[in-house]
Amino acid sequence: MEVIKRKILLEDSIDRGDNSPTYGVMTASTFYLKVMLTQNADDMGIFTDETYIPNDGINQNPPNYSILTQKLNSLGVFFPFMAGITPPPSTGITGTTAVTVRLTGATAPNYYFYGNSRITGATDTKIEDVKTYDLRAPYQVGFNMGAETYFNYINNVVVGVDRVSYLGEPTVYVFDTEDNSNLGQSTQTTGLQYKDYTGITRNVVIDGVSERVPLTTFEFIGEGFNETNTSLSALTKEEYLFGVISPPKVESDVFIDRGKTTVMEKHLKLSEIRNLGDLVRYGNGFYRINRI
Repeated sequence: MEVIKRKILLEDSIDRGDNSPTYGVMTASTFYLKVMLTQNADDMGIFTDETYIPNDGINQNPPNYSILTQKLNSLGVFFPFMAGITPPPSTGITGTTAVTVRLTGATAPNYYFYGNSRITGATDTKIEDVKTYDLRAPYQVGFNMGAETYFNYINNVVVGVDRVSYLGEPTVYVFDTEDNSNLGQSTQTTGLQYKDYTGITRNVVIDGVSERVPLTTFEFIGEGFNETNTSLSALTKEEYLFGVISPPKVESDVFIDRGKTTVMEKHLKLSEIRNLGDLVRYGNGFYRINRI
């Protein structure tokens, strides 16, 4: 882990106004930090998903490891499974044990985790996304600006809507929220809920400039790792595809910028070109060729 230390100059966030009652007091309550995250990874090439098969404890169709065994032997590598040795059964764990990797009798949902935690915070307003085309009343309570059907963490179907729930202080609007009595309330359990305040502001610092902006809060219940955002499957890779991330795609179209004037002259120049190489070299880049 790399630790990078940076110093933030607080002077720009301290009140230095003449005769100000808060002179010398830091007025900023929020700082925006730009953090560049980098990651190194080996490109293992194109892979294929294999359907998840629960371990039922009955070895009816034992896998054929002969090709893998031959490859490992040629590399001088040995693992117990190559000699037919199987690991001892796990003890002291259940279907809800978080460290379980391959539990006998477990089904796919046993490998998902649902925290049921309510996430809250402050952000910028998103109310433009529920704005209608009505010039006199652009924000209308109960009018669905969008709808989406999706599966939640326990694989139940949720018909989510985007709409304004309440116009007032604060203005409440939601996204991908189930249309029921909980919509826009503190008991809402699906989708995202936003609240825009007009009488409350917060201080933010963006690129070293301190300013006050209207307060917008958000909240939602995090669904953790589930079927909607997690793929539970084995991956198989072919050695000859290592380093290849997608099938090759060849674009053979050639686009020539002929200009708006002197059309005949530029057309006649083509008679001097015999192949694509001549086209690229002609006139030291006379033609602009777009390679897609």
